[in-house]
Amino acid sequence: MTRDTVQIHPIMTMDALRACEQLQLAVWKYADREVVPAAQMRAALHAGALVAGAFVGREQVGFLYGFPALPHEPGVDGVGLHSHMMAVAPEARGMGVGRRLKWYQRRWCQDRGIRWVAWTFDPLQVLNARLNLVHLGAVVHEYQVDFYGVLGGHLSGELPTDRFVALWHLDHPHVRARAAHDPAAHFGDERDEDPSTFSAPAGVIAAGAPWALGVTPEGGPSEPQLELEGAAVQVAAPADVSRLRRDAPLVALAWREAFKVVVPAYLEKGYEVRGFANGAYQLTRGRIDKE
Repeated sequence: MTRDTVQIHPIMTMDALRACEQLQLAVWKYADREVVPAAQMRAALHAGALVAGAFVGREQVGFLYGFPALPHEPGVDGVGLHSHMMAVAPEARGMGVGRRLKWYQRRWCQDRGIRWVAWTFDPLQVLNARLNLVHLGAVVHEYQVDFYGVLGGHLSGELPTDRFVALWHLDHPHVRARAAHDPAAHFGDERDEDPSTFSAPAGVIAAGAPWALGVTPEGGPSEPQLELEGAAVQVAAPADVSRLRRDAPLVALAWREAFKVVVPAYLEKGYEVRGFANGAYQLTRGRIDKE
């Protein structure tokens, strides 16, 4: 498999939707009751949802599923899309499949006049943080505690399912710059962003910003610092929470509890989660949609 062989197509048939069920089981190892069924996705499609698949030849190696959403926070107007799930088969990791699916989702939304997309992700899963914040340019203003309850499976186990709510302003220069510099966002037509129009996005939002949460020598979270007032702060994250959940579950839980204290405190002060670099989230005071 190579990156060039990955194609993204909308999914409409029940056979292809059932393949999405199998991908959920393969990727997350959920109990059957947690799998979104093909029949539910088929009904959502009829109501205006999106299900898109990633294919190498005839083999489906990924999919994403999203449905129309009403505004859920100040400053977000009109009907958007809630991107409920995205899965990539283990053998297709590292091929940019997730980025291709998300950029396809952006184009699909733009074609229908949808200007924002939201989705949840686990703040302790740092690969998701890099995709969502660095590659795509999403931001976060919302922290949800135990959003789904205990899910089990490969990624969540018995940990509370605290989640960031990512917000993707599809036409904002912050996002357009990333689309311009990411080949996965190019569809070979005149609407593709011109890289010469935008500077390459920076990976670090604020070098040297103080630490609202750091890492102890033992690999756990440091004591939270809740009184910082600078333009930006950093919040460290564990390098491999799945390993911690398996080998040191109390440390994994300590990270969850620390995030539950630190991140909402700074969101309430008006900070925005805007980047991820050097093992830490970058929280910046203010909002990109107000700049």
